[in-house]
Amino acid sequence: MNMNMKMRMKWKKWQVAATIVALTLGILLVTQFNTATVIAQGRSQVQDRIKSLENILERSNEEQESKEKEVALLKAELDKYEKVAKGDVGSGLSDEIDRLRIMTGYYPVAGPGIQVTLDDHLVPNAPLDILDLMDIVNILRYAGAEAIAVNGQRIVANSEIYVSGRNTLINKTPVSSDREHIFIIDAIGPADELSRVLQVTDGKIISLRESKIDVKIVKQNKIVIPAYTDTQKFRFAKPLPDKPTESTRAIRNSNGSGAKGTGAGNATVPASGDKAVPNNAVNQSRPVSESKSQ
Repeated sequence: MNMNMKMRMKWKKWQVAATIVALTLGILLVTQFNTATVIAQGRSQVQDRIKSLENILERSNEEQESKEKEVALLKAELDKYEKVAKGDVGSGLSDEIDRLRIMTGYYPVAGPGIQVTLDDHLVPNAPLDILDLMDIVNILRYAGAEAIAVNGQRIVANSEIYVSGRNTLINKTPVSSDREHIFIIDAIGPADELSRVLQVTDGKIISLRESKIDVKIVKQNKIVIPAYTDTQKFRFAKPLPDKPTESTRAIRNSNGSGAKGTGAGNATVPASGDKAVPNNAVNQSRPVSESKSQ
């Protein structure tokens, strides 16, 4: 009798042990299955994200290629007019083409002017406001600047200056970040007048300096401003029928008088004052001396 009871107790112990082992194995199998499922789902999500980013990059590359082609077509069209200007059309049309080249911003230009540097590293908790930057650009335009660039980005009629997150963008191109707020503004025009207007009493520069923004203004005899690299599309504005204006009358009169042009490729600085000229014509302007600092 005692032997039977011992056997039964021993058998029960084996049953309990076997049950525990079975449960443990079951839990391990379920855990491993769940882990494998999570890994598979994570891998799938990462792959989908990679594919999405690749598609975005591909679209961006295609858009960039399209813009580059459009810019090339516009330049080719302008080159045709330049070739005509080098012929018998006269200096009037040549000067008009040079003026349009500067206004549209699609060609680099060079000339005398000033360089303004804004650095807010001394006030990390109160960085330079983008409205201050836009004010300076507008003041320079008002003072007679003929071409302006901020951190290498040409400012034209439809340039955008805005903040995205902690980055400042101009023409959709980042020009600063939350770690580096240094803006270099190049402006071609009458250097003395540009500098004077910026530094008038109670003016913008005085206000920035009072806010601990480091401001430097340097006059230079030669500033090179790059071309505008984006494209301008007009969906709503349409040209009106051609009507003579003062500028077109002057061009026609000069053509009728038989004046011979010098061509767009060798335009020089007009005698009436310093003007921005296409960069390929800089070598025809007056010699450049050392920059004057202020």
